[in-house]
Formats: sequence, C-alpha cells, structure tokens
Amino acid sequence: MTTTQPSAALVPVSVIDHADAALRQAVAAHLARYTGQTRTHTESDLRAFLTWCTQRGMYPLTAHRVHVELYVRWMQETRRNNRPRSPGGCPS
Repeated sequence: MTTTQPSAALVPVSVIDHADAALRQAVAAHLARYTGQTRTHTESDLRAFLTWCTQRGMYPLTAHRVHVELYVRWMQETRRNNRPRSPGGCPS
C-alpha cells in the first residue's frame, strides 16, 4: 500500500508546530481514500477550502458548520461572478 503525503502547495501553512503537522496528517488521510480523477478533483476542492481559511486567518481544523456554509456561499458567488458568458452576453 502506498501512502501519499500532501504537497506543501496543498496545505498553505508551514509545518512548524504540532497543529500544522495535524493538518497535514488530516489532509493526507482524507485524500488517501481517493484515486485517479476523483483524488485530483478532491485535492483541488480541498486546496480551495484551505486557501479560503488561510486568507481569513482561520485554522481549518477548527472550522464549524457556519464556516463551511460561509465557504459554500463564497464559492457560489465566486463561480457566479466568474462564469463564462454565452455568445449572447448572458451567463450560460
């Protein structure tokens, strides 16, 4: 069985203390259950969430439901604002 460690680019925090090591371990454990394209997409989604948390000064392992709901709302707004337009100029 092969174990996969998340890259430094995936977890946008430095591993200086035990809390950062716990985050890396949690990320690796979560990603270990996926393979192929599912893993690639899950890693991308997780990277977006970790970056969102970091930009707001929030430690991801302390996130509560309200934080996830805020993240989902942010993602919906981001996607709506960045959605490609159809040839007629309306969002597709």
